[in-house]
Amino acid sequence: MPPTQSKLGFSQLRVGIFVLFGLAVLGFLILNATGDFNPFEKKLRLRARFATADGLREGAEVQLAGVHVGKVERVNLLPPDSPEDAKVEAVLLVDQTLDGRPISERIRTDSTAQLVATSLLANDKMINVTPGSSNGSTVAENHVLASTSAMSINQLTQTGNELLQQINKLAIPTNEILNKANRGEGTLGRVINDESLYNNLDQTVAETKLTLAKLQNTIDRINRGDGSAGKLLNDPELYDNLNRSVRQLEAISTDLRAGRGTAGKFLTDDAIYNESRAAIADLRVSAAKINGIADDFKLITNDLNEGRGTAGKFLKDERLYEDARTTIARLNTTAEKFEIILGDAQAGKGTIGKLLTDETLFNNVNQTASNVNQLSSEGTKLIYDFRQNPKKYLTIQFKLF
Repeated sequence: MPPTQSKLGFSQLRVGIFVLFGLAVLGFLILNATGDFNPFEKKLRLRARFATADGLREGAEVQLAGVHVGKVERVNLLPPDSPEDAKVEAVLLVDQTLDGRPISERIRTDSTAQLVATSLLANDKMINVTPGSSNGSTVAENHVLASTSAMSINQLTQTGNELLQQINKLAIPTNEILNKANRGEGTLGRVINDESLYNNLDQTVAETKLTLAKLQNTIDRINRGDGSAGKLLNDPELYDNLNRSVRQLEAISTDLRAGRGTAGKFLTDDAIYNESRAAIADLRVSAAKINGIADDFKLITNDLNEGRGTAGKFLKDERLYEDARTTIARLNTTAEKFEIILGDAQAGKGTIGKLLTDETLFNNVNQTASNVNQLSSEGTKLIYDFRQNPKKYLTIQFKLF
């Protein structure tokens, strides 16, 4: 039997301590080889909230634009009164440095955390963080990132099932339509089964080919310069004339802008513009006056039509019309009598006739007029003499004896 010792020697204790230290170093190297364990590295804790975890587990990978930067520390359920799009909270542990620079330069307040699948068929998820921009600010500890969820395989399967159901619903009427078309029923059936339609279509295609051939022939003639269209496209003289006309139009436009000529002065002279405005204003005033006159004329016309006023009564009053007819008849009768009197007078009948035709009476009247003129002349001389020498006529001789 080997000898027993109640106490360990120093050499044995040293060997044990060395073995324990070696095991600790080996464990550290093994854990550090995975890239997830480094007790000396500082971590930044962030949070992201989703409507459902949907395969997200603790230890899931966290990426920044596809680059591994950390892992999911834990996944927690939020209170029931939380919003519908924030029922689950994931705590993220990310490295504080990336490529020797602070991670806060890449993850900003405008970064988003997206829940994505690790493969097409698997249900495991990871979180991919989008890099922020300069518009965002530096994230702090426990900052809650905005989040979005990618479509999972379950959602794809559900969407596919709904799509298949819709296709099945559409397949039934489609099958009925195809059966009717095969039987020649309806418009589609006639299109498919009617031979005359095929013949018409074939004839239309043939006519279209003939039309295209004629069109190609016309285009060839135009390219050769035949006909009006060919000369229009190929005649250089026509181009020169058109270019000359364009230059003349440009010259006219230049003159107009420079104010040369009647049209140019009309376009650029402010005085003509002001006079035109004044004339238009006068025309507007005249138009207003004409409108007023037209309104007055309309009122007068209405009064005439309704028989108001003297003119209206003259136009509408039948009694006045009858009186006018009677008066005209009397005037006609008087005119006839006057013609008879004139006839008698010209014939020398009656007093007026004798007055007009008797020469003796005319001579007597003429002599009387001469005497009256002489008497008037003598009276005038007497008045003139009295004014010149009134004493001649006013002297009174008084004799007693």
